[in-house]
Amino acid sequence: MTPSKLLLLFPLFCCLQTSIAQQIYQSHHYGTPGDLYLYNRFTSNIDIDELTKEGADIIWDFGSDATLNTHTNQIVEPGEAFNQFNFLTICTISGFSSGQCFDIWNNTDQALLLKDSLTLLDFTLADLQRFQALDDDYLLERFMGFEVEFMGSPLPLVIVYQGADTILNFPVAYGDDWTSHTGFRLDLTPSGTNIIYESDQVRETEISGWGTLMTPFDTFPDVLKLTSVITRMDTATVDNVPMPIELTQVDYMWLDTNYMLPVMTANGFILDEDSVVINAMEYIYNSVCPMPTWEVTLDSDIFYLDENGMVTIDFDIEDANADTYNWDFGDGDVEDSEGSVSHTYSAPGNYTVSIVGCMTHCLPEGSCSFQILDFEIVDTLTSIQPIDGSQLGLMLFPNPVNDVLNVSVPDNLGEMNYSIVDITGRVVRSGTLTEGNNRIETNQITEGIYTLIAKTQDKMMYLRFLVGR
Repeated sequence: MTPSKLLLLFPLFCCLQTSIAQQIYQSHHYGTPGDLYLYNRFTSNIDIDELTKEGADIIWDFGSDATLNTHTNQIVEPGEAFNQFNFLTICTISGFSSGQCFDIWNNTDQALLLKDSLTLLDFTLADLQRFQALDDDYLLERFMGFEVEFMGSPLPLVIVYQGADTILNFPVAYGDDWTSHTGFRLDLTPSGTNIIYESDQVRETEISGWGTLMTPFDTFPDVLKLTSVITRMDTATVDNVPMPIELTQVDYMWLDTNYMLPVMTANGFILDEDSVVINAMEYIYNSVCPMPTWEVTLDSDIFYLDENGMVTIDFDIEDANADTYNWDFGDGDVEDSEGSVSHTYSAPGNYTVSIVGCMTHCLPEGSCSFQILDFEIVDTLTSIQPIDGSQLGLMLFPNPVNDVLNVSVPDNLGEMNYSIVDITGRVVRSGTLTEGNNRIETNQITEGIYTLIAKTQDKMMYLRFLVGR
């Protein structure tokens, strides 16, 4: 091949290389019910210049804000997000016929559950639910669910669009653009206020950039940036007085074909040509929970009440890798903490403490492990050390027990008083034991772990057993 022909082919080769570097985002790349991702919200000041960069082969660098405040975004079936009967009721109140409402519901495939909120006048629409229809050509938003506070309780409501809002037009590639026109009517009179909110909106969307996105979690080397400008002409009618409201919203999404939901989003308002205010910005933080390593240790398994009838026990966490710990101290008190704690007891007895440690900044959601500690608290005024009864020949059977507990007392111990206490130290049965075999009815005792405490003039013995049926 001649040099001149090679020169002619070189620009074409470069262009082919560039086009290969840009991903094409198809319908099957977007999520369906069952998909769940962990997201982390930015908390520091957002660099608007970095956020609004557009063009080919761009680097968006947001790698500095690593503060963790994670939450999940999840796609579910429509009925898992909102009750169908409630939807149909609100839909007809919004001015649609019953047939139209059934058609909207039946042509809705899924709901995207978000932690975002919107503000309409003085109302906060919390825990947004984006109800979507997804096919090979479009991702459409057909209606939006949310909760609003009413008389101290959350009231579920929906905004039903007069025409579906086009969020994605597949296949999505750099340079694509489309326009979607819709509106809604929201009647807030069920919440006790005479307000009707109507909106007419135009969404203009452009795939405005491609390149590399850097977040504190990861670097995504091949993303598409979507920019949507939503121009809204709204009218709020309060006590029959109409008030026009003009708004221009902006939504940004960075799409990666390796993830079923956007790897980063941002949304806010455009105040003028040079001013953008961002309300919320978050990136995917798909961290997997590690194996639990935390363990709670005690200095001893026997503690003594002081002269004031109290003892404070330190519960020290070693190798802590959970974010939150829930404590049940066995005396009726519970507590949540982020680390080691101390707790004061004011009664002797056998105690069982349960601890649940959870990792909240990783998946699977609700990744928790638990530990149980047993120890004894002794009243120093008695000057009697508790002894494991089996060391002195005291025996009980069967264990676990169902209806009758047999307690065998050796001849050298003689007659003694006994108490059966639960894990909180509450006495559930008491009486007297004599030499030989003693039968104690347990059919009225609920299932659980118990301790039999037997006392003579100079000894206090204990044996643990389980009631199970």
